[in-house]
Amino acid sequence: MGSSNDTINLEFIEEITREIYCLQDKDNAFCVFKSVHEILFVAYPTIETSIVFYDIINKMKVLEIKKAHNSYIIEFRHYLDKINKNNERDLILTSSYEDRNIKVWDFKNAECIFNLKPYSKGTINSACFLFDNNINEILIITSNLNGESINVKESIKVFNLKGEEQKEINESDNETIFIESYYDDNLHKNYIISANKYLVISYDYEENKLYHKYEHSDIFDCTSIVIFNNKNDNKVKLIYSTGDGIIKLWDFHLGVLLNQIKVNPGYIFSICLLDEKYLFSCGKYYKSEVVIINNEESKIKIIHINQEITGKLIEHQKYGKCLITKSLDSDGPLKLWKIKQ
Repeated sequence: MGSSNDTINLEFIEEITREIYCLQDKDNAFCVFKSVHEILFVAYPTIETSIVFYDIINKMKVLEIKKAHNSYIIEFRHYLDKINKNNERDLILTSSYEDRNIKVWDFKNAECIFNLKPYSKGTINSACFLFDNNINEILIITSNLNGESINVKESIKVFNLKGEEQKEINESDNETIFIESYYDDNLHKNYIISANKYLVISYDYEENKLYHKYEHSDIFDCTSIVIFNNKNDNKVKLIYSTGDGIIKLWDFHLGVLLNQIKVNPGYIFSICLLDEKYLFSCGKYYKSEVVIINNEESKIKIIHINQEITGKLIEHQKYGKCLITKSLDSDGPLKLWKIKQ
């Protein structure tokens, strides 16, 4: 993988499991997290709509929540709850698509502490956590994906863990494919980022207003988002991928497009940033090559992983920096790759 000029290569280590089942090939089909006890886990769904927690280092299943949802689970998120210092806990958010159901689980005791169907129509394609410093609360951000046959548009909604609605986000009634939250440490502000059919939109959470639109005429299905503060120029960068094989890089706060590249005709399912120089992209119909985004604003090499979706970075005790991916198709296995620099 890559060319002779690369300093990054991937070495396949092993299949983690073939038990995983994902109805859709999309980002966050599983999640990887280091628990409060410093154990590295992967959480993934099964065809029976169960949730499995697997110890990556010791290679063993430690917990299974059977029949966790009534329909297929399509997305996972993890949040380390540090509000109570004497009782830190790992929270796992799961979303099921067809029945519009979002649940949050306390991993320690496999207890469901949040169970909500925030929309009566459409489907849920994505939800995420947001921590509000002003009220010292963990919140759930929900989004709605309405099909063309449904003549109802639903806004992004915000709930606390009690299931109480806190607000609706203004001007957010879009067909949302992917949603993310971002906290700017310098500005001490929360933002919500919504990836939609033809554009990405950021919202100022506190002021409840649209912040920027990141759009271009050739965008189709924004599929994955990376936001990071570039230490070299202290600018916040927004990178997203699209269904027609394009990766775009923006200045998040100015809303200015810095660069874009047509990677390949194939579909990009997810992107994952290793550092400020290397970006992994997962998709299909790629050539094994490295494409370089290189100008005054950005110097990023894109490493493509063919026929894989949802790449997640981990620090493995034995292998060091690694990537976990899921193979294409609903029953494709989870794989472990060693990153060789």
